[in-house]
Amino acid sequence: MSVSRYPVVVFDLDGTLVRNTAVLAVLADAMGHGSAIAELEQRFRAGEISNRVIADTAAVWFTGMDPDELWQHLEQAPWIAGIEATLETLLEAGCDVLLCTITWRFVAELIQRRYGFHAASGTEMDFDGGLLSGRVSKYFEAEDKVRFVESWCGQRGFTLNQVAAIGDSRLDVPLFSRVGYSIALNATPDARAAADCCLDTEDLTDVLELLSALR
Repeated sequence: MSVSRYPVVVFDLDGTLVRNTAVLAVLADAMGHGSAIAELEQRFRAGEISNRVIADTAAVWFTGMDPDELWQHLEQAPWIAGIEATLETLLEAGCDVLLCTITWRFVAELIQRRYGFHAASGTEMDFDGGLLSGRVSKYFEAEDKVRFVESWCGQRGFTLNQVAAIGDSRLDVPLFSRVGYSIALNATPDARAAADCCLDTEDLTDVLELLSALR
């Protein structure tokens, strides 16, 4: 694969790389907070609360934890097939590949290091002596995805028209509306309506064919 006219490729996390759930739900289940996060996510999907409410509630669950110890739980998440092969192909082609999510940034950074993303976004938490403090230091909402990608591109001489974004839900719609090309992957109706292309698959490598066709 050679670099298409979209040399920056952005992936969402929950519902996109992790299928039919969210990484916070996976971690909450492991820590005994499954029912609490299920109720919060239901209210979030209904538009009753923002991600800020979820962050404030869940932050205390992580107090005193080492982020690196969370990977053992994340390994059990229902990851879509083909993440490693897709990232390897894009990186070898010279693409900048970003992980753009509203969930905890310390979780996104674990995934960034595992698969080789150039950067990762997310809601941020303070640290105390290298351990998670349980205090939110910066909130991150859907609109912040645009600012995160725009900042990355601006520092490297790209425009948003040179970005391809892959996501699955209404949280990706603001970014879809600003980038050059958008792919709704196993997506909700609102994401499908906002995207340039829709793809239903259980193997992430299928996005490579779409991106290759855009050279």
